Amino acid sequence: MIANSPEGLFVRDDDDEGLFSRNFNGQLVRVDSPTSGDYDKEVTVQIDGQPVTVPLAVPLADASGNIIQDKEGKTTPRYTTIYDAALKLYVKTPGDEAKIPIPVLCHQPHMQPVAVCRLCVVQIYGEKRGKRAAERKLLPACQHPVKPGMEVFTMNDPGRDGDRVRQTVKTLTELLSADHLKLAPAPAPAKELHRFNELGQAAERCGAILDRFQSESFSQPAPASEPLRGRRNLDTTSPVFLVDHSACILCDRCVRACTDVKENNIIGRTGKGATAGIGFDLNAFMGQSGCVQCGECMVSCPTSAITFKPIAKLKTPRFGRSSKVLTIDELRADPLFSAVPPKFLLWQQGLVLRRKIRAGDILCHQGDPGNTAFLIKSGNLQAVVAKSAPLQKQGVFAKVLQAVTPSLRFTVTPEQMIIGEMACLTGSPRNAEILALTKGEVWEIRRNVLDRLMRLPSLRERLDSEYRRRSLDLALNSSYLFRRLPKTEEREVADFIRERIDFVRLKSGQTLFRQNDPGDDIYIIRFGHVRVAVGRFDNEAKVTSIGAGNIIGEIGLLGFTVGDTSRDLNEIDRKLKSALDEANDIPGGFRSATCTALDNLELARLNREHALEMIRRFPTVRRRIIERSLGLLKTDALSDSYPEEFVEQGLYEGQSILVIDMDCCTGCDECTKGCVQNHGTHSHGAPITRMLRDGARFGDYTIGTACRSCTVPHCMSGCPVDSIHRGKHLQIVIEDHCIGCGLCANNCPYGSIFMIPNEKRRVKMPDPQRPGRQRKVSLPKAAACDLCDSEGHHSSPDPACVRVCPHDAAHRMTGEELLRKVLGKK
Repeated sequence: MIANSPEGLFVRDDDDEGLFSRNFNGQLVRVDSPTSGDYDKEVTVQIDGQPVTVPLAVPLADASGNIIQDKEGKTTPRYTTIYDAALKLYVKTPGDEAKIPIPVLCHQPHMQPVAVCRLCVVQIYGEKRGKRAAERKLLPACQHPVKPGMEVFTMNDPGRDGDRVRQTVKTLTELLSADHLKLAPAPAPAKELHRFNELGQAAERCGAILDRFQSESFSQPAPASEPLRGRRNLDTTSPVFLVDHSACILCDRCVRACTDVKENNIIGRTGKGATAGIGFDLNAFMGQSGCVQCGECMVSCPTSAITFKPIAKLKTPRFGRSSKVLTIDELRADPLFSAVPPKFLLWQQGLVLRRKIRAGDILCHQGDPGNTAFLIKSGNLQAVVAKSAPLQKQGVFAKVLQAVTPSLRFTVTPEQMIIGEMACLTGSPRNAEILALTKGEVWEIRRNVLDRLMRLPSLRERLDSEYRRRSLDLALNSSYLFRRLPKTEEREVADFIRERIDFVRLKSGQTLFRQNDPGDDIYIIRFGHVRVAVGRFDNEAKVTSIGAGNIIGEIGLLGFTVGDTSRDLNEIDRKLKSALDEANDIPGGFRSATCTALDNLELARLNREHALEMIRRFPTVRRRIIERSLGLLKTDALSDSYPEEFVEQGLYEGQSILVIDMDCCTGCDECTKGCVQNHGTHSHGAPITRMLRDGARFGDYTIGTACRSCTVPHCMSGCPVDSIHRGKHLQIVIEDHCIGCGLCANNCPYGSIFMIPNEKRRVKMPDPQRPGRQRKVSLPKAAACDLCDSEGHHSSPDPACVRVCPHDAAHRMTGEELLRKVLGKK
């Protein structure tokens, strides 16, 4: 029987860790696995006497909170933990995270639990031989799964169980604080960081006596480790971050941040016993490793083990006297930001702007670059999708239905919380004009702030609900299938599919379906591009790409073949309607091509049953799908498809490709000289070029190495300080507060971003040639073509590389314009 346990209770003598095995890191992992059937099984547990009902298992999600799905939409189940149940019980609105009576140091909601710090321990009661029984030892709430009838007691419980938990957490905190609670080393902002040290906050929360273990026997420094083995001391080699290994508590949050969240795989455990610590690559110094300086490890670190150097300051645009940059204290006072890591807010000061608005103020125009989102604090906003010009052909697949997009209006109130998040997350242009209907206040946030907010479970559900609703409306509005429907059908169609459609997200390279697979679901491309490859005789005979607004899978869904092109369209329509009325089903066909994601892709999916019901009920939609399918088959669209190299070179997504006509080019290199002269020394303190004349060939043209302003900006993904964004002409602009991490250059698949030393920013760094000495080093800064208009002063772009070419050889084109040029010469 455990100490202080009520008399007469059984103590569970079965060791719960028998249900676990150890992985290669020595961490406990469960042997038994949940199934998708556990989603529907509900479990009621009590936490400090309060009941909460949760599912036995929930779908596995990534670090951003997106549910992970395979191409068939299936999810991977994971057991619901005690900490998950506490989140549901205590967190009702953003900011309630502080109410959870379970302290954590090694865990965050967007990370997989490892249960190494043990501060989240709780007392658990279950049932054994029909009687209430206590677990022999305290167990970690972040990892332990819920079970029917489970009773959980946290440090907030006033009784004996709570006292046992409190004393345990207090002792653990005192032991950790004795050696690891300390100020950040210079030049980090030590005072500002110290008040947000999570170890110090935990010690204060549980009333720990910080000097309890500060005797000489406990404060001896760890023995020195051999080179390349064990932890190091203070590491200042990174130009952006500081690593104080003596403050590390081995919580592994930095390891999971680097490996699971950012997938950089740089940080891991090293050493053994007293010399154990974290290491970069093969225990190299941080500045000499493959670290990309994304900052995820620093933001995740709960102590002063990894901090930052204040080297770059954001230049924030102002909107008159009505705008103001919010300080970290103002942000922390808001419930929405109270659960965001303070280190992040301190590091990213200037990325949240308060704007006072009046009725009639326009926050953004349709087509503007979507670099920010708007949190609505007060007042009402309206989003207006304006009528556009007739739909232009989108490649060889858009053969029918040149239509005018109808206007779409909806009001957004503080209850909806946010607007503009779609453009902000995807880097796409604004798809609506946003204006103020009443006086109020909005907070304008940048992309990486929104990304951090999206990781909060309390906010994610609300954002997902709004995201789903607006994505559906905009997906319908952007697809030819639903544009300009008759008034009687327009609302009925939207209402029909609103609860039936779901969204599928694929990463670059992931296959949606393969040729000759059964034709079942249909998809509408929300954003991104799909590679369509037709195989013949075990080879890819034709390759093309299609983008947003296009439909995939309609031919296989209805089972059409080339032989159907000779049939009368009205006859097909009549027989299809009759077959669906009688049996509500028709024989399906097979996929005519293999479809693969070329970039981050989102599709709206309607399964076969619902798709056929929609076709049966709505004659205009049915007619359009038939016309579309027969048009593709009749014209043999794939025979006129893009040349394979057009897709392989990524030209399909270029909006401003530097094209050099080799029939006219003499190699004078005036284009490069014009680029250097036009930009001068403003950005890097020395003359640099933003383009190279060399590049891949396509037809009679050379594709210069310069930013293409891709429709889906690969380079903008993951920028730690949000220093890269779209400009007025949708070009890529790199701001002065770039920290030179090189992530954008690594993300660019076309080598169009250059990392060049910034002579305007020189810092002192350890000199590897002279130990103990320092030298001044120019930090790298990214450079990319901004169409010679980073500030957006021109009404239309006028890049110097094109303007100064004396032979009319250099041009800027979209991918489709280039394709037409090449095909026109054949």
